[in-house]
Amino acid sequence: MPIEPIPDMSLPEARDRVWRYMDFPKYLSMLDRRALYFSNVEALARTDPHEGMLAQPNFRHRDWQDIRDLTHEEWQELGMGELDDAAREIQFWRSKSSREYWARRRFYDRRAFFVNCWHVSEYESAAMWPAYADPKQGIAVTADYSLLVDALTPANERILAAKVRYVDFVTEPVGPRILPTNKRLSFSYEKELRLIYWDPKIREAVNHICHRLAISMFPGGSQSVRTEEIDWELVEDEVARVAYTPGRYVPVDIEALVSEVRVSPMAEDWFVDLVRSVSKRYSVNADITRSDLLSSPLR
Repeated sequence: MPIEPIPDMSLPEARDRVWRYMDFPKYLSMLDRRALYFSNVEALARTDPHEGMLAQPNFRHRDWQDIRDLTHEEWQELGMGELDDAAREIQFWRSKSSREYWARRRFYDRRAFFVNCWHVSEYESAAMWPAYADPKQGIAVTADYSLLVDALTPANERILAAKVRYVDFVTEPVGPRILPTNKRLSFSYEKELRLIYWDPKIREAVNHICHRLAISMFPGGSQSVRTEEIDWELVEDEVARVAYTPGRYVPVDIEALVSEVRVSPMAEDWFVDLVRSVSKRYSVNADITRSDLLSSPLR
């Protein structure tokens, strides 16, 4: 199934080079399973708690106590000037509740998303080796983006793709799209292309549970909005019990994808030979070379 772009998000050009840095066991697993490993976003959040979450400005609604708390920009955004007093009250509480609901859904829906990440750069990255690969036994598979797209054709799963948008989570709001396509500026060195699988079974399980929360927000329909405090903990325990796996494998055409492999610049000769031998055993005719990041300079 072809990779699907995400509206309003960027993708690499066909000839742009993408890199996947990994340890040798992960490389071997990819060859053996003939698949890419997609990590669950909830599992990734153990190392980056902000994975898939909103930024600080997205929680401005928590400071709203009544209409007088709206800034001029928020007043305009909610269309308050076009409404009478009664309609303004409904719009205020409906917007406040809806924003809190979707902020919490970001947290709940993380367990439904699985991602596979690539580094977009024309050149090999010195920063990515220590971050994602063993210093002496690391592997980097690199290819043009078009080859990655072609290699995922065998997949039956619906795969979305976008270049990650790096945001100042203190000052910049994150867009309303629920997909995990934003990260903090501290990670901008990753230049990440993110492939995303949204598991429909987990999504439906979360939707089913959260339907009760939505009903409690609007007990009599969209024109009957609760103005008292909503029990936001209503479904927390149930969502926490929704099962998810740490990751899943998505089939890939290995021969189409693995055409060039770089081995860690600190790797010894025997390890480079091992990578070549293992690759050949799995019928991969890749150009396998040691990284030259530690090559001797001209003097």
